[in-house]
Amino acid sequence: MAALPLSALQQRRQKQGHAALVPRSAGQLKAEHDRIVGRAQFFLHATIALAIAGVIAVAMLPFSSIPNDFSFGAQEVVGVAVFAACLFLLHERTELTLRLYNYEPVEQTTQGELRALLHRVPEGISYQNALAADNRTFVTVEAEEIRLRADAFKPQVEGLEPAES
Repeated sequence: MAALPLSALQQRRQKQGHAALVPRSAGQLKAEHDRIVGRAQFFLHATIALAIAGVIAVAMLPFSSIPNDFSFGAQEVVGVAVFAACLFLLHERTELTLRLYNYEPVEQTTQGELRALLHRVPEGISYQNALAADNRTFVTVEAEEIRLRADAFKPQVEGLEPAES
């Protein structure tokens, strides 16, 4: 979706409609966080295992029955393939680690902004009450959802017709 022009993204969101805001519970957020951490650990362990297997394969090639002329080229090919695979796994792990920032609490000033935006949304009070009952604050992933929902309920300025996109 990032490659789409802004107007196409806005049209896509309008077609999808606006669903009601329902906050995730602290348990759901923790489960998602733990799932991401588990996958990141798996990618780290897979990278280490692949690197060790690659080093062993490269070290064993000269002692194999492969001719010496071909062995050196095979070592290079195996080394480059293992290196590329390790980089790919580390890249995937980094992507997962970056997604962990979605579960960080937002700053105090952003909390005030989000509370003000929730006053424009019909289900805003129940959303805030659910957060208070769960004894937690807003997390980063919720900020964009709240902003999108509040944009759907922007008050119209008197005398102006709504702009069509």
